[in-house]
Amino acid sequence: MRVLLLFRGSPASGKSTYIQEHNLKQYSLSADEIRLQLQAPVLNNEGNEIIHVEKEREVWGLLFQMLEKRMSRGDFTVIDATNSKTSEMARYKELADKYRYRIYIIDMTDVPIEECKKRNALRDEFKRVPESAIDKMYARFETQSIPRAIKRLKPDELDQILYKPIDLSEYKKIHFLSDIHGCNTVLQEYFKDGLKDDEYYMFLGDYIDRGIENVEVLKFLLSIYQKPNVILLEGNHEYSLRSFASNIEDFTRYFATHTLPALNKAVGEGELKKSDLRQFCRRLAQICYFTYHDKIILCCHGGVSGLKQNPIFISTEQFIRGVGKYKDYSTIAESFIRNTPNNVYQISGHRNIEELPVQVNERCFNLEGAVEKGGYLRIVTLDENGFETYELKNNVFSINDCAADEDYGESTKISLDEVSVEQAVSLLRNNINIRERQQGNISSFNFSRNAFEKGIWDEQTVKARGLFINTNKNKIQARGYEKFFNNNQVEETKIMNLKHKFKFPVTAYVKENGFLGMISYNKDEDRLMFSTKAIIDSYANKDDTINVFINLFNERINNVQKQNIYKYLKENDKTILIECVDNENDPHIISYDDKYLFLLDIVDNTLEFNHVSYEDLCIAAENFGFTVKEKAYVFNSWEEFYPWYLEINDEDYLYKGRHIEGYVVEDSEKFMIKFKLYYYKYWKNLRNLTVPIIRLGSAKIKKDGIVRDKEGSLLDAQANYFYGFLKRVRTEYLEPDTSGRKSKYKIKDDFNFLKLRDRFFEEMKNDK
Repeated sequence: MRVLLLFRGSPASGKSTYIQEHNLKQYSLSADEIRLQLQAPVLNNEGNEIIHVEKEREVWGLLFQMLEKRMSRGDFTVIDATNSKTSEMARYKELADKYRYRIYIIDMTDVPIEECKKRNALRDEFKRVPESAIDKMYARFETQSIPRAIKRLKPDELDQILYKPIDLSEYKKIHFLSDIHGCNTVLQEYFKDGLKDDEYYMFLGDYIDRGIENVEVLKFLLSIYQKPNVILLEGNHEYSLRSFASNIEDFTRYFATHTLPALNKAVGEGELKKSDLRQFCRRLAQICYFTYHDKIILCCHGGVSGLKQNPIFISTEQFIRGVGKYKDYSTIAESFIRNTPNNVYQISGHRNIEELPVQVNERCFNLEGAVEKGGYLRIVTLDENGFETYELKNNVFSINDCAADEDYGESTKISLDEVSVEQAVSLLRNNINIRERQQGNISSFNFSRNAFEKGIWDEQTVKARGLFINTNKNKIQARGYEKFFNNNQVEETKIMNLKHKFKFPVTAYVKENGFLGMISYNKDEDRLMFSTKAIIDSYANKDDTINVFINLFNERINNVQKQNIYKYLKENDKTILIECVDNENDPHIISYDDKYLFLLDIVDNTLEFNHVSYEDLCIAAENFGFTVKEKAYVFNSWEEFYPWYLEINDEDYLYKGRHIEGYVVEDSEKFMIKFKLYYYKYWKNLRNLTVPIIRLGSAKIKKDGIVRDKEGSLLDAQANYFYGFLKRVRTEYLEPDTSGRKSKYKIKDDFNFLKLRDRFFEEMKNDK
């Protein structure tokens, strides 16, 4: 938890020994240890080994860098240092204010100076300090005071920092609520009779975001939070609220695009004051740990797996975000039962993708009920007779709240489904996050790299993905899929939201690993038109991927089938979407035994996305000579889907004995999402390293302004073997660069990542 424990005392006063004897070593940062890690002991003029003390700026820079990292997580931390100067101790206050820490100091200056000198003489040679240094230290202790913000403790008062349960047995009843998420109407339904002075009320975090009554919820909480029988805990969504109240622009994307506009309006109109919100955020507690008659109850936002130690030693981040991942909650709840006595209970919220009941087991309760999606506000009460659970249905919500970030203008909120093609062209051209590529009368519209990297998804950028429009005739010539997202890439595809987003049944199709090719009918030229996401055939260069598509089409599709395609597209204003797989000429990540043209979909050439049924797709594939995409699974409920989701995330997962890229899942209302599998992501990461390592011998990335070796992120033995393999064979894949550029060598034109990987696998096999 957010407690910083300092020590004050001369060298040899017993600080490190005290830390060791009180089991605080694993929580401590030591200046002396950092000195030894930076540089081994050195010889002094007398030939004795000593700890080098001339790099103090570097030592303390590293210590404070590590300290801030720990404080950002809310880790209990001990600083093993002398802290003889007031200025030294004051340095911690700035960080404590930033991360809301309490600071204690154990004062060991009562140890007599003679005792310190005696102990110093008995220390290992390299740890000894001159006696003059101890004299100087004690002189400082006489004149340098401990800042008021730091509470002074004697060595025998360590227990004062421990978190002790408060006794709430005097109250008639205790109420527990959590994860309100901006749903005020249902909240007021529970509090229609007001708060009672002889009852206690605990709110466990996540008061805003996702719902549509955020201002109203905050106004209510501001009216009650200072009452003596009310406590509010901190949830993960309060991070952005604290930033907003403190005029710090550090928000989650969801807060910035959905919640922030309403709060700005409320502040501007005087409904809310930032000063009140700052005070509110300062009062938020990390946990509530209390006794009620014979019961001990731990309340936190995220849920932990036990209390084997005092709560102070558990990170605030784990109390707020929970131990483990979202999918681990039921395991965490069972672990809590095993790791605590029979009279200890836990109440939390935050996560419940398994749709567990309010009472999860005999001693754990979960208050996450998806209230913001039309679910339930969950309540637990406790009185002398025990616990009771309640659920109130919320009827004021908007699951499809798609308010755009105001920074991108009102025009980005206009759906292209609602306008003519001519108007759509104008909107697309005026959207700074969309790029137009003119190719004669036909323009391709695609979202920009900036939109992709910054996640700027609005009503238009999601449409601009392989959208080809004849701008002379204002007619859609060809179109691909709208942008759809990976699991956990955006808010609505997070696994805890999918159970409410999905309209069952949902179908999982195998996602093949190639590139998208499109076929449509060009009326002006009376022919089939081939395109990829950005280029049409008549404007392609010889090295463009579209040529791989056309060559494979001509190789695999016979004349009768071509005529069938031509006739179908001429009579039906549609685009055929193909996944092109050619390991020889366009290798990706997944290996295939042959070349393939997978028929993905046939879509209408309209601004609104519509596609044919899977049954019609199968018939078309047979007539056209394509391999239809594979329907893998159909799920009729979340209870069927979720175990499958857990299964496909296993590192060793195979589909029918083979590796695949992943799945595209589509629900009954055509909502689509991608699930990429571990094997694919693993080797895609290594492929990204391959080219720079072959070209340069290393790969660099820039993160937080610091350039690091990218290979430093390799996570397992195989990845490190692969890195060594690349370093060893890299020159075999290079040839002289005669282009006139600065580099002497380039990667050979026939380089094929899949063949390189096959060679690596063969060497690994032989080595075994």
